[in-house]
Amino acid sequence: MSVTASQARLAARSRIESASITDSKLSPVPLRWQNEAADSQGNTELPETASPFVYVEFLVERGTIIGFAGGRGQNLNSYDARLVAYVLVPKNNGLDEAESIGEQIAALFRCYGDGTIQCFDATVYPGGDGASLSPAGLNSPVGSYFYACAEISLRFLQIG
Repeated sequence: MSVTASQARLAARSRIESASITDSKLSPVPLRWQNEAADSQGNTELPETASPFVYVEFLVERGTIIGFAGGRGQNLNSYDARLVAYVLVPKNNGLDEAESIGEQIAALFRCYGDGTIQCFDATVYPGGDGASLSPAGLNSPVGSYFYACAEISLRFLQIG
């Protein structure tokens, strides 16, 4: 199957959005995506009182030809990509909440593959002060947040 970067991104997005990602109070965690004004709950701004949310980026690396099949336009290319989910939680509340939410996302992709994407690694690691982030597309400051990341390594194939 030939998969575009857009199809790979949408497959990963669908996997996250179909899950029930919750905070420690079992409330749904809003998801924000690159270049979209509103989160998954329709909010365009961050709440006045800091509460957990996830900002997701899909990053594609340069492709590699892995098979020749009849010339130009028919070769098989492999693309490595990363899904990086920044889990932001209110400052001064410890790492547990951020890592727990990140782990829910990472668990969705461990040993996962379908006809669109193949996932190889899903790691959760502590980040730092939200003020050090400048998520593209977020109009709101994140200085009152701390973050952890869930980073997923994946691959998709394209004929072209």
